[in-house]
Amino acid sequence: MNQNKLVVIAGPTASGKTALAMDLADQYNGEIVSADSMQVYQNLSIGTAKADAEELKRGPQHLIDLVPETATFSVGDFLVAADQTIASIQQRGKLPIIVGGTGFYVKALLGQQQLDYAPSNEAEVKEDEKRSLENLEKELRAVAPESLLERVDLKNKARVLRALQIARHGEKKEQATKTRPSYEACVLGIDWPRANLYERINQRVDLMMEKGLEAEARGLYETGGLALQAGRGIGYKEFYPYFEGSKTLAEVVDNVKQDSRRYAKRQLTYWRHQIDGLEWIAADDALKIASKKVSAFLEGE
Repeated sequence: MNQNKLVVIAGPTASGKTALAMDLADQYNGEIVSADSMQVYQNLSIGTAKADAEELKRGPQHLIDLVPETATFSVGDFLVAADQTIASIQQRGKLPIIVGGTGFYVKALLGQQQLDYAPSNEAEVKEDEKRSLENLEKELRAVAPESLLERVDLKNKARVLRALQIARHGEKKEQATKTRPSYEACVLGIDWPRANLYERINQRVDLMMEKGLEAEARGLYETGGLALQAGRGIGYKEFYPYFEGSKTLAEVVDNVKQDSRRYAKRQLTYWRHQIDGLEWIAADDALKIASKKVSAFLEGE
């Protein structure tokens, strides 16, 4: 097998990406690599739909629980971790299977997105997080080029923190990206009729509530809530008005479902217009179709 080959299973939230990837991993001696910007956080398992203990018995899933929920994590950080993990999987003679709902991560991994900045310096970020937004904005205006300032929401502290990292360390990453691996990928997207997908999303939110999503969201809220990068994730931020007494729990659940459906719509738009080479496969026969395509891909057809 070509050492640079990998499979990507794409699609919107609740489309069954992980289940399909696990089946393919069983068939093709593969290991799963998460490309999800929320699953990197520790202590956030229910709302991010991480694999449970029973699912993990089928095989390892990488790039999950990488950092505390208080950390800042960027696409640059993801690329460093992903490239190392993929190389390790390939060295063991196995097939890397990337499973992602974060399209930008996948696009960058496949070299379809030019990046000009370094992974976050965690020590710097922790110190910067203690500073006021006004102070951070002042420094950013002093050190960042106008082209960067134009892309930053200066009212969003997390965005300003990340922009400072780009401004401080941009040149280093520009050199590093030139040495990144070049992957040959089979990229498959799971295609559901819209009404079916939305019903799956609603059902998954109900299941998350049964598993304890409210308690998980409360823990994140008490740790920092909207002040944290992870704290602004869908499935968590909707609870904060409830904790503050301005919404009912029923309203919160409805909002989580609505925001998740809207997110799925945005994901579909991104996958269809931003990822080169993606092939859509029908959800009702996904394993059969995917298996044939992966087999042909690995055999070089």
